[in-house]
Amino acid sequence: MLSDKRYLMQITDTVLMVCPAAFGYNEQTAGNNFFQHNIDGDVHNKAVAEFDAMVEGLQEKGIQVLVVNDTPEPVKPDAIFPNNWFSTNAEGALNIFPMYAPNRREEKRDDILQALAKAYDINQVLDWTEYEAESRFLEGTGSMVIDHTLKIVYACLSPRTDEAVIEKFASANGYRAITFTAKDDKGQLIYHTNVMLS
Repeated sequence: MLSDKRYLMQITDTVLMVCPAAFGYNEQTAGNNFFQHNIDGDVHNKAVAEFDAMVEGLQEKGIQVLVVNDTPEPVKPDAIFPNNWFSTNAEGALNIFPMYAPNRREEKRDDILQALAKAYDINQVLDWTEYEAESRFLEGTGSMVIDHTLKIVYACLSPRTDEAVIEKFASANGYRAITFTAKDDKGQLIYHTNVMLS
């Protein structure tokens, strides 16, 4: 069993959450996200209510929550998932990731990065977005499950998780990458590692 100190290295006391302005079905990501369905009803308002309840629940447990409001334009149906386009770590590194869908790339906002830099000790920025031009992607902690204690990055390869980019990320951050492929019961590639390993 891990000591308390080693266990605590795996968790955080602070999160950034983006309150959605246009949460809903994303046609640009639905092709390889088989969990996503276009359903009728007021999905956006339900998502905002769940968002507010989550913020309150985290704060009640002593987690600091930095809330950022999504902008209405351009429309970004997945803006509620900022962990896909950036991550931070205890060493002060900020990683910015290449995103598969063009409308997911719109989620990257300088004001969010500036808020992070102002609130936390960021001493290194690693920007991986140049790989978007090569159609090579690594969607943050959606594409990866990171074991901070053992310094291992687990990544299920898919159109959203490129092996060469994951290897470069792991090396630059002092981790070892373990990559693999996985399919659902219909033989379709699992698009994000965190939907099966977190």
